[in-house]
Amino acid sequence: MLRYYANGRIRWKNRMLCNTRTNWEFYAVIDGRCGPIFRDGEPAALSEKTLWVFAPECSHAWADDGHHRFHRLAFHFGSVPYPLDEIVRARGWFAKKLTDADVARLRQIATELEPHFVQPNLLSPLCFKGRLMDLAALALADHAAAQPPTLSDLGSFKVERALSWYAEHLARNPSVKEVADAVHISTSHLRRLFWQVRKTSPKAAFQNVRLDKANELMGRTAHTLEDVARDCGFASASHLCRDYKRVHHFTPTHWRKRLIASFDKPLPPGVVPVREFSAKPTERTMSA
Repeated sequence: MLRYYANGRIRWKNRMLCNTRTNWEFYAVIDGRCGPIFRDGEPAALSEKTLWVFAPECSHAWADDGHHRFHRLAFHFGSVPYPLDEIVRARGWFAKKLTDADVARLRQIATELEPHFVQPNLLSPLCFKGRLMDLAALALADHAAAQPPTLSDLGSFKVERALSWYAEHLARNPSVKEVADAVHISTSHLRRLFWQVRKTSPKAAFQNVRLDKANELMGRTAHTLEDVARDCGFASASHLCRDYKRVHHFTPTHWRKRLIASFDKPLPPGVVPVREFSAKPTERTMSA
């Protein structure tokens, strides 16, 4: 789900202070210059025509030259697809220089997203997912890690099939052995394939599937945490909270209160909201 949207020219009147976001952040400067800072008081390396992607745990702020406005596009999502998530988490952030064609595509993505963000309807989740995939593909188009792995197509297919089967049976939290049996390979072979294809274990990958589903349910339904936990294969709400906080460093209740409550009522056409997006209760909050 798209949690935050910004499109337009801006100049920061006051210096922004570093903090973490609750969601994944795509931030592009398409005209003018700006840049991220990672520690309060440090100078920013300003860039033109650049797209940045930040993992939720990466504390940062934005800066400009203090004199000129720049045009930025900003999109926040609850999760991003593989392999973008692993590539970005390895460092905490990722940057890509943009071509004129990239800038044109980003403008188009922003145009398609805005009406669904301002006044969502039943088709909006499909639009959000589609444009998220477009953003991920654009970000990784020239990245070496995005090249095909040196593994047979059958191995990659088995991994994807395992993830799909697990997602289909998520509520009962099947074991790694059950998943391996379902895709007709041994447990040890499944573990080898996951490491070759995704550089992770099946257990860790399945955990991400469960937490992504929990975010989706918390974002688009009024389910209680107990309901969400049950639907995602957790033993209880406290089990969900414990695993969620271990990965995201804040609780699902905090995520839901700070972000989801702000989206209960759609805004009038043409009105683009400003949200707050500090991740942790103990950190400074700021307007997005």
